[in-house]
Amino acid sequence: MRSTCFSRLLLPTLLVLAASRLFAQYQPDVVEPAIIPRPARVVMQPGSYTITADTRILIDTAFGGAEATARYLAEMIGGVSSFTPRIETGTGERAAHNSITLRLLAPTTESSPESYTLRVFPGGVLIGATNEQGLFHGVQTLRQLLPARFESSAWRDTTRAWTLPNCLIMDRPRFAWRGLLLDCCRHFMDVDFIKHTIDMLALLKMNRLHWHLTEDQGWRIEIRAFPELTRVGAWRRNKDGSTYGGFYTQQQIREIVRYASERHVTVVPEIEMPGHALAALAAYPHLSCTGGPFDVANDWGVFKDIFCAGKDDTFRFLETVLDEVMELFPSEYVHIGGDEAPKFRWEHCEACQRRMREEGLADEHALQSWFIARIERYLRAHGRKLIGWDEILEGGLAPNATVQSWRGMDGARAAAKSGHDAIVSPTSHAYFDYDVSNIDLRKVYGFEAIPEGLTPDEARHILGGECNMWTEHAPQAIVESKIYPRILAMSEVLWSPTERRDWDSFHARVRRYYERLDSLGVDYGYEAPPVLFESRHSDSSLTIALSSGQAGLQLLYALGQEVGDGTPYRTALQLHDSGTVAVVAMAPGGKRSTTYRLRYDRHAAFRATVTLGAPPHASYTAGGAQALTDGLRASTAFRDGRWQGHEEGDLDVLLDFGRALPLHELRAGFLHYQQAWIFLPRECRWSWSMDGTTFHSLGKSSFDTDVRAEEAMIREAKIDGGGVHARYLRLEATSMGRCPAWHAGAGGKAWIFIDEIIVR
Repeated sequence: MRSTCFSRLLLPTLLVLAASRLFAQYQPDVVEPAIIPRPARVVMQPGSYTITADTRILIDTAFGGAEATARYLAEMIGGVSSFTPRIETGTGERAAHNSITLRLLAPTTESSPESYTLRVFPGGVLIGATNEQGLFHGVQTLRQLLPARFESSAWRDTTRAWTLPNCLIMDRPRFAWRGLLLDCCRHFMDVDFIKHTIDMLALLKMNRLHWHLTEDQGWRIEIRAFPELTRVGAWRRNKDGSTYGGFYTQQQIREIVRYASERHVTVVPEIEMPGHALAALAAYPHLSCTGGPFDVANDWGVFKDIFCAGKDDTFRFLETVLDEVMELFPSEYVHIGGDEAPKFRWEHCEACQRRMREEGLADEHALQSWFIARIERYLRAHGRKLIGWDEILEGGLAPNATVQSWRGMDGARAAAKSGHDAIVSPTSHAYFDYDVSNIDLRKVYGFEAIPEGLTPDEARHILGGECNMWTEHAPQAIVESKIYPRILAMSEVLWSPTERRDWDSFHARVRRYYERLDSLGVDYGYEAPPVLFESRHSDSSLTIALSSGQAGLQLLYALGQEVGDGTPYRTALQLHDSGTVAVVAMAPGGKRSTTYRLRYDRHAAFRATVTLGAPPHASYTAGGAQALTDGLRASTAFRDGRWQGHEEGDLDVLLDFGRALPLHELRAGFLHYQQAWIFLPRECRWSWSMDGTTFHSLGKSSFDTDVRAEEAMIREAKIDGGGVHARYLRLEATSMGRCPAWHAGAGGKAWIFIDEIIVR
């Protein structure tokens, strides 16, 4: 028998030789297994190995610490089988006979802390890795080689064997940081749900759970030094008078952290500061600039009351909180938020202004930078690293801080170029609270985590990425349908080599992967919008065509608000008036989507050529300028994809009808939702022209809506055109500019959201 040392050192060479032989014997017609994320190298070979009651799990005697993974594997098999493999230790040739062998590999230039090699051959299974983390990833791949029904305990009393295809897999991750942000503040998640989420992260080789624990809408972590944080801050009173909330005890947090650690998932806590702090201020109002009183927020948005940067009490409080957080979470990193902190209160706070003078700070942005730097020093003194959203770049980045870039990729690019680490999770690809109509499966798969314009040395500062599950509009019951299947794409983006990413291969594996998700009880949603609307024009009617972004769905529709049994959609709908069409998508098994409703409006300006004085914000284009005359009306949901959003500046829209039209009734739809900083224009000015150069005024429109009204509503600017004939129509809308002093986001940039311009 070879010595343990010799066999361990020789094994990488043997595996490389085996890989060469297997590649030479590769059978093109052998289907690649549905493994997600896709491994770096997969070689399939005819034949198989069967796990039976006689199969052992053998641990290399040199592999100290592998016992936990061996137990995990044995329990996993035992949970779905009539047997549980016994665990033994061994070395050498014995490990290759009817066993699943866990073997220590010597590090190479090609290996990483998470790399592994997996070989299935007629005599057994060999999983090799340089540490237990890599070994655990190999077990997850082994799991995905087994049939999907392996995930269901329904087979526990009957299944006596599990068969694996022969193969060689050599694998390592592209990025070290592969995470999911879970917001448990806006909507509370129970402990079992969080554990299930951790299990799924482990299956997909995602290794970070970014746990969002404090917010305006709720403080979710027990801090023993400040009991009011959970007695008061964990509960909000809804507008209907009901109470909503909850929090995690320190015992529960320790259990979740332990559970995650056993699955090689690191839980990174987020404690928001200086903004998003209303729940904390409701409990301890003296930490604010004004002294309160405050209520825990019962709506969404950004609020102007934040932690006071001028009071030493603020920092004594935050440092004590962080002391308990660091004791609960062994994570190397602590996330402190740092985003969306309006400076209005600081601008009018004597203590904050005094702090700025004492520290020689030029403005309130510099004050925030000083705030973050002070917290960073405290964390660093305790052996931890700080992460903050990309706003922490404003006013100067704290030494050793890591930037999480969410407002596009610019923050990550700036951090990397300045020598700071960065994590990418831009709204364009990684915000899974956004509807699938905004971010579908294919779009996520097309994400590139390395910002353009970085040198290879700078690119090394990109640690990886996250998908973000914010829950303003997502209670626990629908969170999974938001996350899945899109997280499958993100897992492959962050793990697999660029050259191994291929949409057709990935999508084929996803279609097969649904059976596994079904067995795991995952309530996944759609790959793409189940219902799509397209408008077409004729002289006598508005035609709306329906389609589905996902194959295999049947569409049922009704003209009105409710579908009921509905009418199967077969051909485009010709509509002669204005109204609403309601549509549901139905899967082959009978599962129905939510109802998609579309208001439509037939009018004379349909498909007029639209020219904008300034482009809309990249996040709210509605598909382009022509959306303003397509006949399709937006809803009160500002992210429904049919609103054009313009930030801070005025709006200038020019319509060219192509010929002279009589102008009688003129209308334009605008959204009011001040909770999201969206305001109606101060006024709208209408004018007409025949040549597109000389314009004549038609008058002004204004709104009588209470600017402080909290609910989202659509209002129309209206004017009588008097029957004047014109080829061109111009609409100018004056923006609120900045949020007013009474507003929660006082001083922040206000938005104008416009929908359809209607001419009758």
